[in-house]
Amino acid sequence: MVAVRDWRTSQRYIRIGHNKAIRNYFQTVKRGTTRESLRNSLLITSFDSADHMLVKMQYFNQYLSGIKTDTVPVIPEWWQARVGSDRPQLVVTFRPKNISSKSSKKSDSKWCLTIPHFQASKSNIQQQLRLIPDYTKGQYQGVLTLKDNSKLIVYAKSLNEAERFIKKIVSSDLIDPKYIVNKTSIDNDIKLGRANGNFKEITVTPTAAKYFSTGQKNLQPDWVSFIE
Repeated sequence: MVAVRDWRTSQRYIRIGHNKAIRNYFQTVKRGTTRESLRNSLLITSFDSADHMLVKMQYFNQYLSGIKTDTVPVIPEWWQARVGSDRPQLVVTFRPKNISSKSSKKSDSKWCLTIPHFQASKSNIQQQLRLIPDYTKGQYQGVLTLKDNSKLIVYAKSLNEAERFIKKIVSSDLIDPKYIVNKTSIDNDIKLGRANGNFKEITVTPTAAKYFSTGQKNLQPDWVSFIE
C-alpha cells in the first residue's frame, strides 16, 4: 500500500509540474487550431498510465521545448522483440477521434503504431501520411509479416477492422513493395487472432509520424512530421 500511495503522490506532483510547463508554452494558442489539439494531447491526466506520462514528457522536452536529450518520444513496440535492429520504421502516434470538450480530459492519451520499411516520398510526405487511416482500437490482432520478417502489427476492435487497416496501408503503397511477399494475395499473408489482456475500444486518428531510417542504430528520428 505504501508503494501505491507514494506513486500516486509522485504522479500528482509530476502532473502539476508538466501541465504548468505545457500551458506556459502554449499560452498564445488559438481555439480550433492544430496547436490547441497538440496542447490538449500533451497534458497529463490522472487517468494516464506511467507509460503515457513518459511519452508525453519526452515528446514535449525534445520536440517542443527545444531541450536536446538522448531520449526519444516513442519507440516502436515491436523493437522489444529485437528482430532486425537496423530496419527502417515509421512510428505513427494516434489520439482519440471525435472527443467532446467535456470528456477530453479523461480520454487524453497517446498510442503508437509502427510501419516497417515505410516508402517515403521526400517531395510528398504529407500526402502520404494523410493516407494512414483512422481505426478503432481493440483486442483483435492483425499481423502482416514482410519478407525480412519485420511486421506490421495492429490491435483493433475486430478481425475485419484489423484486416482493413493493414490492407489500407499496403494498398496506399506506404510499405516498400519489395518487402511484401505477394501483394495480390495479401489476404493469405495477414494473420488474425484475439490478443490476451484488456484493450480499450476507441476510434483513433493519426497526429504525427517519426521516421527512423536505421532502426535502433540511431534512436533519434531522421524527421518528425505532424499530420494535418
